[in-house]
Amino acid sequence: MDWDNTHIILSVDGQPVLTASTPSEGYYKKGGFTNIWAAGGKDAPFDQYFYLQMNVAVGGTTGFFPDDVQNSGYQKPWTNNDPKAAEKFWAAKDLWYPTWNGDGCAMKVKSVKIWQKE
Repeated sequence: MDWDNTHIILSVDGQPVLTASTPSEGYYKKGGFTNIWAAGGKDAPFDQYFYLQMNVAVGGTTGFFPDDVQNSGYQKPWTNNDPKAAEKFWAAKDLWYPTWNGDGCAMKVKSVKIWQKE
């Protein structure tokens, strides 16, 4: 994770997988939340200590998986602005579920490194 007051970049094995420039209106506004971190600036709530949680997440409409993503030869079955995205994701389970079975279909974490630049 490379994180400063201009961006957050998440990388896996040195390759960026998510780049988020700090929004001019703040992260809270981008997420559609009320700014309960009044003392914080546009980096709030990421301007204070917090925990890193890792999980295997699927679906979503936040743009992490762009609408033109393809996997195993098929198109993502929902769009990021679709109010029925979760329903379409589940309806397509016969396409994506087989990719979750077998060797190599797990999140394996060898190490996590986080450091603060001064």
